[in-house]
Parts: sequence; structure tokens; C-alpha cells
Amino acid sequence: MGRREDIVELLLDSGFQRVGDLSRRFDVDSSTVRRDLEKLEADGLVQRSRGGASAVRGGDDVPVRGTDDSHRAEKDAIGAAMAERILEGQTILLDGGTTTLAVARHLRHTRLTVVTHDLCIGLEIARKPRINLVFIGGELLPTGYAMWGPTSIQQLEHMRVNVAVFGAGTVMDDGIYASSSYEIELKRKMLSVASEAFFVADSAKFGREALFRVFGFERFTAGITDDTLDPMRAAQFPIPLIRAGLRGQPD
Repeated sequence: MGRREDIVELLLDSGFQRVGDLSRRFDVDSSTVRRDLEKLEADGLVQRSRGGASAVRGGDDVPVRGTDDSHRAEKDAIGAAMAERILEGQTILLDGGTTTLAVARHLRHTRLTVVTHDLCIGLEIARKPRINLVFIGGELLPTGYAMWGPTSIQQLEHMRVNVAVFGAGTVMDDGIYASSSYEIELKRKMLSVASEAFFVADSAKFGREALFRVFGFERFTAGITDDTLDPMRAAQFPIPLIRAGLRGQPD
């Protein structure tokens, strides 16, 4: 196994690592480690932040257990902007991930049903006694907090939701991509039971390379990102993009 593969394994096992620590562990200079991390980030396998990096599962917006949650301020703003678009009395489906978790944290509704397959989101909603929680079961993904598998698909077949909110590993001009095929069938089933759909993704997710196209934007009303995304790129995107300011207000 090569050095880059070893770096990914270390990040999966140990969480966030600084460049200097990786340099000493693999006996290479810091510039070599940075090049490795740049390539791994482009492949959707790691996410760099604050002088180091942490692993991401398959390039998706799902935290590996015990790792650093980067871009926290941007995700908080995106979560607030999305929560403002949820109406009282709706049934919403929240995909797994740290950005959809930020949406859950900003839900202040008194009449709402939330459906999710993400353990962290489920726990967050469980702390809000005025919101009804429906949890999708199945098998726990090995490096994340989301459930998946045939049981999850079967549950969704009997549901209908007003709004589905999806995270994203990579956002390209023709759709949302992931570096792993694990959850593609589940995510597509989620989209099929929703009357309306949004995606939430910080600006670092735009344009990264990934292997698997999960879905296009035909069924999506809009995407929500942060205001550091180039406004020209946002204006040329195939569906409306809402750029949320860091205080949670749309730009």
C-alpha cells in the first residue's frame, strides 16, 4: 500500500492529523505531505483544514467517527438558511451528513415531522420534543453515522414527504457526485418519495472530482451554499443557488 493510502487509513483510524505530524510519521518533508493531501482532497478522500486534514467517507458529507468537523461556520449559515424554508406542518426528510445536521439544529418549529437515517440527526431531533421523529433503520455504515441497506429502502417505499434535504460529497454542473456507491440506491429512493428537494453544500464541495453521479438537478428546487462561492459561478448554475452569509442570512 502506498503512502497516500496509508495516510487515508491513518486519518480513518485516528481522526484529524496535522501536516507536521504526518511529515514526521512518514519521514517526508511538509511540502510532500501537502501535495499528497491536495491529491487526496481532489479525489474526495480527505478534507484539509487548519494545517492538517481529516478523512471523509467516500467523499460524502458524512463525518468519519471521531474526526474534525470543518467549515463549521459555513455549514451553520447554510443550515439556518435551509431551516427558514421549512414550513410548519411539513414532513421533511434529512439526508445524513454534517451540513444536514446543521439544518436540524436550526429547526425551531412546533409542528413538524422529521424523517432521517442519520444517528446524529436523530439525536438532535430527539432533543426537540415538539418535533416528531421518524427514524429509518438498517445497517450502520462502517465509517459514518448513517443507516443503509434493504431495510432502509423498504421503509422508504411506504413514505411520502413534503421536502427532502440532501448533503453532497461533490457538486458538479450536472449533478451531485460521490466517490463511493454505497448509498446511491438509498438516496435515489429518498428523492423519489419527496414532493420537493433541496441540496445543502459548502462552497468547498463545488467542482471536486468524484466517481459516481448520484443524481442530476431535475427534481431540485434549489441548492444552498455559503457566500464564499463565486457569485458568477452561482449565477450560471443550472438551478437557483442561495448563498448564505455567515450569520445565517441568505446573501
